[in-house]
Amino acid sequence: MVHHSEKSYFRGIAWFLTSLLVCETNDVITKYLELSLSPLQVIFGRFFFSTLLLLPLMGRSVQSFKTQHLASNLLRGFILFLGMFIWCYGLEASQLSVACLINFTTPLFTLLLAMIILKEKIGKSRFMATLFGFLGVAVVLNPQTASFSVPAASLFLLSAVLFALLDILNKILVTKEGTLTSLFYTGIFTMLFSMIALMVPRFFNSNEPLSLFSEFAHRVTLLSPHHILLLALLGTGANLLLFCILKSFLYIDVSATAPFRYVELILASIFGYLFFDEAVAPNTIAGALIIIPSVIYLLRCEAKINTNLASNKIQTSTHCC
Repeated sequence: MVHHSEKSYFRGIAWFLTSLLVCETNDVITKYLELSLSPLQVIFGRFFFSTLLLLPLMGRSVQSFKTQHLASNLLRGFILFLGMFIWCYGLEASQLSVACLINFTTPLFTLLLAMIILKEKIGKSRFMATLFGFLGVAVVLNPQTASFSVPAASLFLLSAVLFALLDILNKILVTKEGTLTSLFYTGIFTMLFSMIALMVPRFFNSNEPLSLFSEFAHRVTLLSPHHILLLALLGTGANLLLFCILKSFLYIDVSATAPFRYVELILASIFGYLFFDEAVAPNTIAGALIIIPSVIYLLRCEAKINTNLASNKIQTSTHCC
């Protein structure tokens, strides 16, 4: 007989695994669309449809449209746009498995940025986990391998830094604004920045500093019904991804998902092979064997620290009473 706690655990894990499936499906759609569309068009379309689909939920309450943190949401939208643009740029010339694996380093960068911005202390265990994690990245980014692409795989690191910075900003704002409001305004501003990136570079020559944006702006093509359908699916998937994650966290703690997070690498490798005929390189496998244990160990340390902090808070409040 399965106990209620076990049912909750299995439901939580099921929702989390579903979120990974949705995430990798989005990656496949993105990579496929970039075969015929500019990455800027893909980013704009994704956030246009994801924001459009939020409007019915926002319409239930006028308060959902009110925000006291417009500047923070603007900054968040800019960071998200820049991270997505760099990530999409790399995805064009790299494998899904490499993109997925390097994206796992985001918690490592989050830890370093938390030390710099939030003045959090890094203990010995955190330092060692971070050190080995970046050693794994060095193995993946071995330029002597045939699968290495400088403007692709190495740029995933920069996108990971931006996503980590986004995590820090979210951590600061999470208690100050509702999830739906944050999603809506972040989506609006990300869409706005992608639209600006599509339009402004047309006024610059190819030798100007914005030539990279200009290259993608001039690759803009007329959308077909097929493109619109896929972009709508991408926007739906973006919202569905968050929904699945939130449903998962209703049943289990964040730390409980850590061992299952790396199923995404398996899915990325399978989807990359099925849809794009990508074979996983030996250095990617070797890097995964270093990065994955490092991040799992780091997440376990973080979970233990958070548990101790929560326990201390409970003891203090009880003592005061």
